[in-house]
This record gives sequence, structure tokens and C-alpha cells, in this order.
Amino acid sequence: MRTFKRVAIPILFLAILVGVNTVCSYLLIPYTFTRYKLHTIETETFDDLILGSSHGATNIDPAYVSHVTKRSAFNAAQGEEFPVDSYFFLKDAVTAGHAPGRVIYEFDPNYWITAQEVDSTFSGLFGEMRMSGTKIQYFFAKMWKADFRTFCGPWYFYREQWSLIPENLEVKRSDVYRNYGIEIFDTDTQTLEQDGFMAIHPGKWNDQIVPREWSEAMLQKDARKFFVMLAEYCGRMKIDLVVVTTPIPDETLRACADSYAAASEEMQSLAEQYGFRYLDFTSGQLLSENEDLTDPDLFADWDGHMYEETAERFSQVLAELL
Repeated sequence: MRTFKRVAIPILFLAILVGVNTVCSYLLIPYTFTRYKLHTIETETFDDLILGSSHGATNIDPAYVSHVTKRSAFNAAQGEEFPVDSYFFLKDAVTAGHAPGRVIYEFDPNYWITAQEVDSTFSGLFGEMRMSGTKIQYFFAKMWKADFRTFCGPWYFYREQWSLIPENLEVKRSDVYRNYGIEIFDTDTQTLEQDGFMAIHPGKWNDQIVPREWSEAMLQKDARKFFVMLAEYCGRMKIDLVVVTTPIPDETLRACADSYAAASEEMQSLAEQYGFRYLDFTSGQLLSENEDLTDPDLFADWDGHMYEETAERFSQVLAELL
């Protein structure tokens, strides 16, 4: 009897802990478009899969790319999606049986010289992926190094949002949530399209130019490591890889010219080494031929997020080069 109690009490405690954690996660974690994007690439096959950061999400419109290329396309890029995330998103799609014919990877140099912030998005990118061997690999590549609360209790990031529980419950009980609807993500500033594109509405964001130094000391080791893994994986799986740096406002480019030049040189070197195409719209001929796309009035901010109409124009230019 004593032995039974010694075993039963810890098991009971653990079960209660798991139960409380599950309930808190359900109540506090809202429905995000990460869930929609991951579900889509896990259940549908596309000729072109767009990966990368927020510049990829807002600047590359799959509808206009597809119109030119006559290939299906989906945009799985989003803010705070670092190379480690892009790599496992691709691997998740492939192991789910939905390998794309081509990956269009958007390369924002700032994501290679900035440490990934441990926040709700950091946790959510992992948390919304289906359970699989790929997710276990993702866990040990990324989550294992972080605060245990990011994976044991992801609701921790929403611990001050108890007042939103009724709203979360209403959404999660709705057909929109059950059917992975996207209309809930429409706001005054942006609209998420069915193909994953985030359309930015006119209206300047309140930001400023922030020059960042590209140097070996600043370069995040995991950024290069997981991008190389992505390039090698594409090679093994016979998936074409095209890397793109999208246009940014001309004033930003002038203020960050050295960093963008160094980043471009780094990516071009990787392109030659791993055999993929690199289209850099911040330097050389592609910049000079498309300077009309660098007017600051075409962007919502100085960082380089395009308005919807600008993204449509750029996406057609990009598609012609694919």
C-alpha cells in the first residue's frame, strides 16, 4: 500500500499539472494565423512555397506570382520566422506528403544578425505544428535551448490577458476556428489572404531607420547553419531553391548600404556553393532596373514592408525572373 501511494501521488500530481496547463493554454492562447499557415502546408501541395520573414509575408503575393508562372503558390512566411523555423516548416510539409516543387526563400539580412526573441510567436511557431518526428527534431533544435515555460506552459506569455478568455472561447467554439478560417485576421491595417499573403493597407507605421551592422561577430550562427540545412535539404529532395531579398526604401538602403552589401556578398557566396539562384533587389542590376519600387511612399514603414499595391507590382517583376 505504501509503495502504491509513493507511485500514485507523483502521477496524480503530474496529471493535475498537465490538466491545468492544458486548460490554461486553451483559455489564454488565441487563434493565430500561424495555425492556419501550418495546417495549409501540412494538408495541401503547392508548386511554389514561399518561406521567410515578414518581408516575405507582405511583399510577395502568390496570386500575382501564379498569374505569371502558371504554378500554384502559398505564402508561409511571417514575422519572426527565422531560418530554423523556415527549415522545419519545409520539412514538415515534405514529411506530411506535400513537398513543393520550388521554395522561394525571402532573405532579410536583419534576421541573420538579430537574436530570436523568446516570446509568444517563438513558442507559437513550434506549438502549432502537427505532432511528428519533424516536430521532435524542431523541439531539440530550438525549444530545448529556451526557457522551459516556452514549451511546458506557452500560455505563460498571455498570463496578463485573462480578460480575453471569453473572446478566445467564442472563437475556438466557432466554425471559423474549426475550419481554419481567416476572416478573423482582417484589421484596419492588414488582411490575410487565402494564399497566405498579408496585404498591408495604406497608412504609415510609426517607426524609424535602424542601421544594423553585418559582421562576423554579429552574425547569428544558427541563422547560417539552418539556412544551409534548408539549402541542402532542397538539394536532397530535388526541390528548386530561389532566394530573394525584396526592395526596401531608398533612404533605408543608403543608411544601411554597407550591411546590405556585405549580406548580399554572403548570400551570393552561399548560392555559388550550394547551387541556388539569388535575386537581390537591393544591389546591382536588379536594383537599378527597379528603382521605382524603392520610393518610401510605397512602403508602410522604413524597414521595407510594402503596401498591397506595391507588393502586387513587385510580385509580377519577381515572377518574370523565376
